[in-house]
Amino acid sequence: MEHTTGRCPFAAQRETRSGAHPLHLRRSILNREVLRPVLRQLGLETMPDDPHVTLAHSTAPVDWGLKVFEPDPHRIAITPQRPRFERTPAGGVDLVFGAPELETRWRELTGAGAVWDLPPFVPRVALGPCPADLPAICFFAGPVLFGPEWRATPDCLGAEAPHHPVSA
Repeated sequence: MEHTTGRCPFAAQRETRSGAHPLHLRRSILNREVLRPVLRQLGLETMPDDPHVTLAHSTAPVDWGLKVFEPDPHRIAITPQRPRFERTPAGGVDLVFGAPELETRWRELTGAGAVWDLPPFVPRVALGPCPADLPAICFFAGPVLFGPEWRATPDCLGAEAPHHPVSA
């Protein structure tokens, strides 16, 4: 498929099934209400438009025809481990947590050739602007229901591309 000026040829993931392309793969949170207590704890009133976890963001092309890079069409439920807040360089706040299922999927993707140029992978959800003081304890429990994986190329995302967290 050729790139058409002014239109992202991969906006709908069904348009391309094979070939070497950059990769952005993520899962959206379906039960968004699970984030309400976390948002209240931060003093935020607005729910993020599309709370999600990015599993791959590879600007280096990968073979979309390989089974490992096909989006998983199933929902999954995750119980978050060790939830905490992290400031982002752009002035936002992320909810960061352990999730062996998501971490295993990330290892599969990078093991098959997806390049991860960001700091080490930890599941994270962008919540909004960071308050002046972050709570020391994050009250977040699951389960969190994630929808099917969604695949696109990074250039189709624009401002939605993942960001680098602040180094400790």
